[in-house]
Amino acid sequence: MQPARIKKNEEICTLLGTVVKELGKQKRKSILAYESDLPRSVLHYIMEGKKDPQLTTFWRLALGLGLRPSELLKILEDRIDGDWDFLD
Repeated sequence: MQPARIKKNEEICTLLGTVVKELGKQKRKSILAYESDLPRSVLHYIMEGKKDPQLTTFWRLALGLGLRPSELLKILEDRIDGDWDFLD
């Protein structure tokens, strides 16, 4: 994988973690993990930006936050810095 792609992937994971922390701040981590049907350790790694979740994990996380997956993705899309064409 090219360094630019790795950096962009890391930025996206970090942004996801930030958004999850913001949206889930009114819930304890254990409650959010339970409502997302995720192990607390997985939720922790996502919130720290250290895990690139699979689609099904992202889906469950969105539902645990009370969002449709498309809504969570839109929040990320609106907040991402730079160019989305990093996969070219």
